[in-house]
Amino acid sequence: MLSSILECLRQEYRTRRMGRFAFWSAAYGAALWLVDRFTGAAPGFLWVLFWATFLPANLYYVVRLVRFFRERVLWRLRRRLVVTYVFMAVVPIVLILLLVAVGAVIINGQFAAFLVASNLRNHFDELRQLNRVVAHESHLTPGKNPEALLNHLQMLYVTELAEHAASYPGLEITLRLGPLVRAYRIDGTPTKPVAIPEWLKQEEFAGVVMGNGQLELRASDQAQTSVGRLTVILSQPLTPELLDLVGEGIGPVGVFVPQERGTRPPLPPADPGSPARLAAPEGQPMETINISSKSLRLPPPVNWLDRAVFGAAALNPVIWNAQKEEHFPVPVLLYASSRAVTLNRQLLATLGELSRVPVTFFSAVAAVFLAIEVFALIIGVQLTRSMTTTVDKLYQATERVKTGDFSYRISLPGRDQLSALGEAFDSMTASVERLLRESEEKSRLESELEIAREVQTRLFPQRLPEAPGLELYGICKPARVVSGDYYDFLQLGGKRIGLVLGDISGKGISAALLMATIQSALHAQFYDGFSATSVSHGIPVPVSTADVIARLNRQLFDSTPREKYATFFYAVYDGESRKLTYTNAGHLPPFLFRSNKVERLTAGGTVVGLFKGVSYEQSVIQIEPGDTILAFTDGVTEPENSYGEEFGEARLLEATRRALSLPAAVLVEEVCRSVTDWTSGPELQDDMTLMVARAIR
Repeated sequence: MLSSILECLRQEYRTRRMGRFAFWSAAYGAALWLVDRFTGAAPGFLWVLFWATFLPANLYYVVRLVRFFRERVLWRLRRRLVVTYVFMAVVPIVLILLLVAVGAVIINGQFAAFLVASNLRNHFDELRQLNRVVAHESHLTPGKNPEALLNHLQMLYVTELAEHAASYPGLEITLRLGPLVRAYRIDGTPTKPVAIPEWLKQEEFAGVVMGNGQLELRASDQAQTSVGRLTVILSQPLTPELLDLVGEGIGPVGVFVPQERGTRPPLPPADPGSPARLAAPEGQPMETINISSKSLRLPPPVNWLDRAVFGAAALNPVIWNAQKEEHFPVPVLLYASSRAVTLNRQLLATLGELSRVPVTFFSAVAAVFLAIEVFALIIGVQLTRSMTTTVDKLYQATERVKTGDFSYRISLPGRDQLSALGEAFDSMTASVERLLRESEEKSRLESELEIAREVQTRLFPQRLPEAPGLELYGICKPARVVSGDYYDFLQLGGKRIGLVLGDISGKGISAALLMATIQSALHAQFYDGFSATSVSHGIPVPVSTADVIARLNRQLFDSTPREKYATFFYAVYDGESRKLTYTNAGHLPPFLFRSNKVERLTAGGTVVGLFKGVSYEQSVIQIEPGDTILAFTDGVTEPENSYGEEFGEARLLEATRRALSLPAAVLVEEVCRSVTDWTSGPELQDDMTLMVARAIR
């Protein structure tokens, strides 16, 4: 076994460059490890070089190993089924157990944070109750003057709370009676008084605040006495000693205030000796603060499953000295660490003796599920044996089909779905023959569509006409194989040029056929721009654009279905007078760029082919050198991007202005590129047609 492995490695080294590369990369890494192990002086960049060469080789051999495993090991169906069962049965169970474990860690961690937050909430509720007791005492004690009442209340705090001082570490008391103020700690030493902010309107308050440059538990109460209005404020900073109290029986507790990215709100200067100091120069980022309990330690594990858990809860401290009620701008986290068993014991102890019943029930259900899993494994092995026999016969049959023998049949009784594949195999050969015929038919249709596309291409201008004083260019890009858009340049005799642009309703073959109909109808109306009916004193008179559109409308209305219509723009440019006569039949009005303004060519009427007996108007404009006409279809303005926004005429104007000084062909390509960039897709959403006419000297 070992010799065969060594021989395989030797052959790999001799025949493959990557094998030699991987070998020398590993040797280089081993040398670096020895140098680092015995001298500790291997430079870091050499390790970077090693990993940069070793990782690609590893990736290469991982890919080859996966390929070998798939092609060799998993060739047999039985092995594939074993792997399938592992992924279908074992992996989900492992993932579920992992999910349960992760959920237990998260839930227990948050339960620890909940207990700590509850203890903290109970603590400032105690401060609130102390304030109520003092306020009640001020009503029961008849004070001769404010000074005597303050002395009495101060002695009450000092004497009554002296034996409970350990439960209120760092507690500060502020008594305010009229103009008199007393501020002292629980041991009687004086301290800086705390004032009631302007935003605090209610008589009672209890919560976490940001005051004196530190996080504090604060409770205030205001009451009317016989000698004046009494204000009592209890302030207790979040110190390691206080965190020891709220985390007792749970585990280590801490408070974390991350560094503020912006400038902090104005805070009062902090006490330099405060452990929760938050002061920083005005306008500068606040320093990160982390207050941890002093004497609490993580409980010892009961067993190897008793893992440490971590949870966090958000505190929402109020800025005490702000002008209005507002909370601290950065999140303040209260976090706790504990053991799962410790937390569960606390929960079960709280619920009583009957809480053990659900735990016992859960254990019994887990044992039943394990027995079901073993039974399912046995059934799976038996089903695997029955399936492999059927698949072997199917494999032999497919080998016959690969040779082209579609007459081969399998004789398998349809006892189950897998053996019924034999019957499906017989119908498969007939389906293959039918698909071959359909493929041939599809190829024929595609060939015919290609012929239609070539025929339609011949309907568009094959070369640009020469017009004195006018530069012309047009392009049509179909959304499918054939297009429903139509543009044309008509040589009308003399120095007259006809400009045609149309948009047929719909897409595909039907629109392309209607487009061909319009093209033939338009060309059939006149020859050299004159009509036999337009004669004055024996001299042919050019047909007006309005008459051309009206005749086209009557012909389409009589020869096409009612749901088929087209928008149309027809214009005639006279090179001698430099005048443009046009009629717009429901088409998007083309742009006329002249000097620093843009005009729209709107005169005309409704679409052609939809209504009978419609009359149209025409308009005449004088074209000056430098004027540019841009005619377009809705396939230019209506394409949408991935957010559903249309390209729109405003963006078309902007793209045209950027390329207005360029040749007409380049201008059209720039507009098409802008539309394609907007949609970010290789396929057009609609037929896109553009026509440019620019007056030159």
